[in-house]
Amino acid sequence: MKLIAATLICAAAYPAALRAHHSTAEYDSSTVVEAKGEVTEFLWQNPHVRIEISTERFDGVSQLWYLEGQNPSDLDRARIPRDIVKVGDTVTFAGNPSTRRERRMYVTNVLLEDQTELVLRANAPPRWSPDRYLSHRQATVDPALAAADHAEGLFRVWVPIARKTPDWASDPPLTEAARTAWRAYDAIRDDPVIDCTPPGMPQVITRSGRMAIRFVQSGGDIVLKNEYRELDRIIHLNADDAAASQRAPTPLGYSTGQWDGESLVVTTTDSSWPYFQLYGLEGVPQNQEMTIVERFTASADGSELTYDISATDPQTFTRTVTAEGYRTFRWQPGFEFYPQDCVLEAEVR
Repeated sequence: MKLIAATLICAAAYPAALRAHHSTAEYDSSTVVEAKGEVTEFLWQNPHVRIEISTERFDGVSQLWYLEGQNPSDLDRARIPRDIVKVGDTVTFAGNPSTRRERRMYVTNVLLEDQTELVLRANAPPRWSPDRYLSHRQATVDPALAAADHAEGLFRVWVPIARKTPDWASDPPLTEAARTAWRAYDAIRDDPVIDCTPPGMPQVITRSGRMAIRFVQSGGDIVLKNEYRELDRIIHLNADDAAASQRAPTPLGYSTGQWDGESLVVTTTDSSWPYFQLYGLEGVPQNQEMTIVERFTASADGSELTYDISATDPQTFTRTVTAEGYRTFRWQPGFEFYPQDCVLEAEVR
């Protein structure tokens, strides 16, 4: 095996827990491959940056490498130039190889000809140039926008900063039929989001990566805006129960809300989304009998938001499942949402 073409390195720095949402499922985060080649295509496009590289000049293999990296919105916020990588550039790259397809990689680091390093995976450290690298962690907020942001209470922008997978996720309390379907689930084959289908409930918030949320008052209701695929959920505070039988199921379902002290409690039913997804739990089937209850609680100083979720579905779970403190968000004054258009690999090629 040639060192420069495919050096396999044990990578404890990239544990499996750092895997992002849907499309990274096929990549082995315990292994890092490093190689060098010439860029033949570069796409700065959601859901991930994509790079095509030929290593033929260095390893004699005519096949191309296909790489995908971080969500470009994070890189835009860090003011990283979209033309930083150009066709014809010679680069060194490293990342997590696919377990299913040859010469496919979730790229973590790219070293450019001028020795500037581009970090393309959340939480990945610089690999070659610790004093000269570009990363989403260098993102800044416009001071003028931040100074003008006087939002109060829940009604502000919240950026995810942490998550906590519930203990029961490794062995969920499933009915026999649901367990059979769960074991047969294949993230690459079955997750609709891979085909750029906008996610439904609860995936839109439980597996939304680093995407922010914003609460907005709208008449007598609340709109929960998701940066993830720019989806809006209406939370009805004055729901008409008499019309419940006439509602058609939708991927986001029908949400009602009520205040419990300073916490907003949201109950969602009538979701047609096929899967119940958490970090650490993929492919659990769900149906229209699923009832999802979310609790959003802002801290006393308004700086953080705690998110709890529970789910009841007699066809799926043998009991109500609860994930308290599943996600934590932080208020980010002046934070701007970025477009979340999605392009399939097949449309690019």
